[in-house]
Parts: sequence; C-alpha cells; structure tokens
Amino acid sequence: MALPFPVPPGLLHPDFTLAHAAEPDAEAAAELYHGAFQTDPGNTYWWPEDREAMLGWMAARTRRKMADRSMRHFKVADARTGEMVAFARWGIPRGSAAFGEWLGGDGVNGEAAASLAGGADAPQPPSSAALDLPRGADPELCRGFFDGLVRMSSRWMAEDMLCLSLIATSTKHFKRGAAKALMAPMLGIADAEGVKTYLEATPAGKPVYAKLGFREVDSLEFNLDELTKDRHGVYKLCIMIREPARQ
Repeated sequence: MALPFPVPPGLLHPDFTLAHAAEPDAEAAAELYHGAFQTDPGNTYWWPEDREAMLGWMAARTRRKMADRSMRHFKVADARTGEMVAFARWGIPRGSAAFGEWLGGDGVNGEAAASLAGGADAPQPPSSAALDLPRGADPELCRGFFDGLVRMSSRWMAEDMLCLSLIATSTKHFKRGAAKALMAPMLGIADAEGVKTYLEATPAGKPVYAKLGFREVDSLEFNLDELTKDRHGVYKLCIMIREPARQ
C-alpha cells in the first residue's frame, strides 16, 4: 500500500527505505525499541529484569496496536539488508482520513483504544482494574507509569490531535536522519489539515522535538528514590504539543 505522504528528496538517507510497518515486523520493532531505551534508567524503571519477557510483551503489544484502526505504523529499513533502522507508531485524530488507510489485521474497532492514541501507549485507562503487564514486572510501578501517561493524554485532549505514540531508532543508526524521516511527512499532513500534534518526550528527545516546532506544555515526574531501590533522582517526561504551521 502506498504511503499517505510523499517522501521529499533528500529527507531519507540513500541507503534507507520508508514503508508501512506490519505484523511481521513486530519482533524487529520490539528488539529495536528495547535496544534504544534500555539505557534510560528513568524511562525503564518499571521494566522487569527479564529481557526476554520484556521483548515478548513489546512484540505482543505491537501486534495488538497494529490491529487498532486508530493507529498507523511506519518503518525505516536498510535497503541493502532489510534490517529495521527506525520505527514509529502514530495515533490519528478521531474521524480523520488524511493520515492514510489502516492496513488491516484482526481489526480492533478502536473506539476505546483511540482515547489512548495521544502518545499514551498505555494498556488500560486508570479506571480499569486489569493491566497488561510484562511477565515479572511490578504491577504498581506499571500502573503508576501508565496511569500518568493516560492522565496527561486526557488532560490535553490528545484524542483530537495527531499523536506520536512511539518512536525508536536502532543504536547502530543514531543521527542518520531516520527518526526525522518518520516524523516530518506526518507533521506535513498535520500542517495541511490544521491539526495539532502531541507527544511525551524523554530528556534526550526533548531538544530534537523542539527543533521540529514542539513546545513543552506540561510535565510528568517520577521520583525514582521513592519508586525504586537502586535508581535516584526525579525523572521528567515533557508533554509537548506542536501547533500546525501556517500554509
């Protein structure tokens, strides 16, 4: 299926291709996501110690998200080897057809899931007693982390925006423009449609997003001294929103 946007000349490295991501890509996306974020002690304080358990959870969640009509997934791959270089998940605004067709799958009609589209890649809303957990993870740590994401998404009415739910780049390909290539075309559609864009930024990601026009509007803080035995300080996720550029 064709991409919902043109890829401007020069945006993508000549060695790379940009395409839809589909269910067969779930394991590669999980490996890439794990590798990109495992060195961030604040963003991963709720992860279990068992690497394979976390990878299995990530892959299963990726497949479920791909079956959600409110989500769009794209990847950058090495044209020579087919290896995944970067991966992005977007939540599209309610009722919008401008951001491309859903690729299909088992088909969750994601009315409930759509409320989580705003970057809040959380398994359940705070009111739910059930929680989708990685095997071996602490339920209270997971609930505190994801409830915070959903709370921010709700506060800023992210379901009405384009939402960058997840983006990760292979550690072998940092600073080669893959993440920008996954973001810029979708932001271009948002500009044309007059739609705001929402995301939660890690400390490392915040300056990158600021260069693309995002501004901090709120923050979500986690006191690692209180939450963990071996991590210290206050970890801050920045809630950022980008206004559509004037056409």
